Amino acid sequence: MELPVEDLAIIHALQIAPRATWAQLGAALGRHPTTLADRWERLHADGRTWVTAHLGASGTQGCATFVGLECRPGRRAEVLERLCAVPEIGTVEESARAWDVRLTILTRTWQQMTREVLPLVRADSGILRAQLTVATRLYAIGNNWRLDVLSPEQQRRVAALRPEVHRPHGATPAHLEELTAVLQRDGRATAAEIAAATGTHPTTAARHLRQAVETGLVALRCELAQEHSGYPVPCQWYVRVPPAQLEAAVRQLRSYRTLRLCASTTGDTNLTFLLWLRTPGDIFDVEAELQAAAPGVQVVESDVGVRTHKRMGWILREDSTATGEVVTRGGPGRPVTAAGAGGPSAVTGGP
Repeated sequence: MELPVEDLAIIHALQIAPRATWAQLGAALGRHPTTLADRWERLHADGRTWVTAHLGASGTQGCATFVGLECRPGRRAEVLERLCAVPEIGTVEESARAWDVRLTILTRTWQQMTREVLPLVRADSGILRAQLTVATRLYAIGNNWRLDVLSPEQQRRVAALRPEVHRPHGATPAHLEELTAVLQRDGRATAAEIAAATGTHPTTAARHLRQAVETGLVALRCELAQEHSGYPVPCQWYVRVPPAQLEAAVRQLRSYRTLRLCASTTGDTNLTFLLWLRTPGDIFDVEAELQAAAPGVQVVESDVGVRTHKRMGWILREDSTATGEVVTRGGPGRPVTAAGAGGPSAVTGGP
């Protein structure tokens, strides 16, 4: 069931500026800050929306790998449970086609992927076969998708609250892993909360936070339970695109507001993308429009998702709402409640 427009407007605003304060958002949207905060806390407490963070993909930072798995008969449920407990496996989805399970794995380096994560997958007795596809370039990720609720003027005002991301420079911020873990559980955590979790001074925590976000080392996003988004059908494609038409294909895909992923890849195909759709019938329209923009595109596989068990570290219920359990490098996180999760940012400019 799609949420009311008033709730979707708050989520749309936080998609644009995840750490903007309620006072800032109230001024941009013409709403009272307390009203916005109260609505957000209700939505968050129900697990319908949350702000989170993950390893960024700025510059040479980060490695994204997509893995398709075939499970042994009768073993899928136990495999899903074990995979969801691995912090580096950000997303775990049941598939409707050739693969039983699809994984999105985010690691700091390719070496971390091959030495720490891949051996866990290969050693799982419930997995019969695995196929890896490595992202060579990311064009869009989950924090790029947008609802279509706010007016263009409101979007402009909210966008002004979001810090510009530029290439990393200088040393990586201290306590980056701990900082990312805190923000993964609560992307709107205050500098004081981050300081308490990382053992630093609030001023230092605020500086590290600002550096991590502004350089893209950490990516923030406002998530929404898919069944409440109005776009309940996820579909991921693997396609071949002639190099000369790649730019046109990516440009066409970026025109979709619900684009959740678009990446150049290794393997039998060279581009993968994932969209949230209103109905399965939209799959044909997407393919037709893509081939009109890039006539040489060959669709190798289109896969409708059955269920997402884990999305960027957050464990989800069958109805796509968040349980509150978050899996980080330090182990499964304590359930995240509304208290403290929607508070204003303590960082100037609302990063």
